Amino acid sequence: MFRLWRALPPRLRRRLLLGGVGVLWAAGGLVRKIPDGKSRALLVGGSLLFLDTFFPQINLFGQTFWRGKSPSSFALTFDDGPDPRITPRLLDLLGETGFRATFFVLLERAHRWPEILRSLKEEGHEIALHGWSHRKIWTLSPGAFSRELEKACQAFRELLGGPPRWYRPPHGFIRLDQALLLRRFGLRLAGWTVGVWDTDPEVTAEEIYRRVMETLLPGDILLLHDGVADRQRPQKAMLQALASILQELKSRRIRAVTLTDLWEETTKRPCAALA
Repeated sequence: MFRLWRALPPRLRRRLLLGGVGVLWAAGGLVRKIPDGKSRALLVGGSLLFLDTFFPQINLFGQTFWRGKSPSSFALTFDDGPDPRITPRLLDLLGETGFRATFFVLLERAHRWPEILRSLKEEGHEIALHGWSHRKIWTLSPGAFSRELEKACQAFRELLGGPPRWYRPPHGFIRLDQALLLRRFGLRLAGWTVGVWDTDPEVTAEEIYRRVMETLLPGDILLLHDGVADRQRPQKAMLQALASILQELKSRRIRAVTLTDLWEETTKRPCAALA
């Protein structure tokens, strides 16, 4: 896990360290003050649910697919698109290398630029669900989340002629009850192995390149963004970095594939929709 730590911006490392120390200190104080064993068990259970919600790679209950197994390929994924300033150029870049990717789209954006989704599909890329909007879904009631998901799935079917197979929640955070609801919609829960914070407003192409090349291994799921959900700045640094990243990986005979391709290589079985 140390290699994933190196991919984080220094300011985020400091926040996580300080926050982790604070949480451990507070939790230790609470446990010492609670004499009742049942109450302690509830506290521990609540802590585990908290970790499962906000740390997808821990993967205690939600059965998130966040890393596969492959000797020579990794899953290339993009969130928060489509963006007419970036996604078409990204398609050209992927076409030059012959690599494929999975695009987790926001349906309120996809409705505005349906021709981009058609291009993604025609060029052999996988389109998956990121939601209707970039709302913090873990704050929603069960009913509100179900309605949001139904709205997004319906729009997805209307635009693409079939249901989505994968769902990645905005920010990657999802409660256990929400993760269980995904099965009703036939959705698998997607996470990621390597995220390099490519949406930071001041990050450079050189820094994105370094973070990826120092951490990415075959079997990983790489998270990048072709859109920025809460800002209007286009992902130019990411696009510039990715051109160099893909050329370097291609020279090393490491391929970018879709999430489903990696899942099927890992599990040795077809990735059918969940019933």
